[in-house]
Amino acid sequence: MVSDVVHDAWRSLGRQLACLRRSSGLTQHAFAPMTMYGRSTVANAESGHQRVSRGFWVRCDELLRAEGQLVRRYDEIVAMERGLHRLGGEGGTSGPKRGIERRGALLMGIAAVAAASGLAKATGPASAARRVGAADVARIRAVTALYRSLDYEVGGGAIRRDVNRFAHVVTTLLNHGDVAAVREPLLTAVAEVRQLAGWTAFDAGRHADAQRHLLAAERTAAAGGDLRLVARVRYCQARQFQYLRHNRDAVDALRLARDHLGAHSTPAITAMLDGLEASSLADLGDHDAAARRLASATDAFERIDPADEPAWMAFYDRGELLAQYGRVHRDMARHDATHARGAVRWTTDAIADLGPQKLRSTVLNEIGLCSALFIADEPEQAVEVGQALLGHAGQVNSARVVERIRNLRRDVGRHATHPGVRELTVALARFGLPGPGPAGTTDAVSDPRGGS
Repeated sequence: MVSDVVHDAWRSLGRQLACLRRSSGLTQHAFAPMTMYGRSTVANAESGHQRVSRGFWVRCDELLRAEGQLVRRYDEIVAMERGLHRLGGEGGTSGPKRGIERRGALLMGIAAVAAASGLAKATGPASAARRVGAADVARIRAVTALYRSLDYEVGGGAIRRDVNRFAHVVTTLLNHGDVAAVREPLLTAVAEVRQLAGWTAFDAGRHADAQRHLLAAERTAAAGGDLRLVARVRYCQARQFQYLRHNRDAVDALRLARDHLGAHSTPAITAMLDGLEASSLADLGDHDAAARRLASATDAFERIDPADEPAWMAFYDRGELLAQYGRVHRDMARHDATHARGAVRWTTDAIADLGPQKLRSTVLNEIGLCSALFIADEPEQAVEVGQALLGHAGQVNSARVVERIRNLRRDVGRHATHPGVRELTVALARFGLPGPGPAGTTDAVSDPRGGS
């Protein structure tokens, strides 16, 4: 969530201070009197638990000869907080209008951070001569984390253009200025941005752009020696293959990711790859293999220690695993209806676990739940869920959501003559189109074969 990103930024500034202090051979007890603040203030600032005034950071900069690094970072975080101040939900608006206001506030806040960080312009004589350092890498990651949190909430279609521009800016840093001292971490930071740019393009239905960004992310992460990030990129490529119903290609991409990772894998990455492979195998009709992969994903999930996982794996929580269980059982239910009850149960649990910060995932799983209820011969409940999800979906800008809502009609089956189902079917067909009815906006509508 956004508040977590801001808190992490303060902790990062505190760690930067502690590193500079220790490099100068000073203990907290020795350093505190020099700053004219108490030792507890220094300790709390270094741990990110206390937000000390700008004057403190100016003084620390001078004492540690940090050339303004600390105070610049302080100013960036303050700009971030100001830009995001309205996110607490003050005011009387609600529903889609409030969602648009939140989205605008977030984008303004992110733009303020990028501008304060010197990441707003990509080219020119100044950038060519600029020296790129560790602080720049930290800023890129902070901005990327903000964009990622917004993607989870409102969908890639809402931020695709902004992320695309930011990806262009940071990629040029590899070709401008002096980057030798931070080349590997910079490559990884750039790869993370390109991965997010690819993911938001995919979610917006821009599949060619998604492939371009993801291929660049894969190459850049490999050049930076980050095999775990390479695996995350291949996971995204497999998600795109899967969405376009190229499930055999998805399985191959996931197995390649697993093979290349080897001993560098972590429990969360293993669970992520195995869970997605299970859903492709289920769609291919190999239900026994799908069940084995789900079991492997569950075993790995139980061994996750967040402290040992990459920061970008924080998205993979219990809700994500349960969602894969729901999808696998739903695909199996299309061949054997006895699996429909399991699909309903797992998907219901996934929705409960995902939470409001993952609105897009929640809506996608509500679509899956509606589908499972139709397969389970519960048309009244399916209609109730379908009507609710149409309201939620209006707050998300995602081509995947639009297409999967329209494709819900394929699971109506023998309930098509039910009065409530007939009415819902009309609303599903109109969703995302101009005119009466719900209007989820997207950049483009993707492949009509995409399933829920």
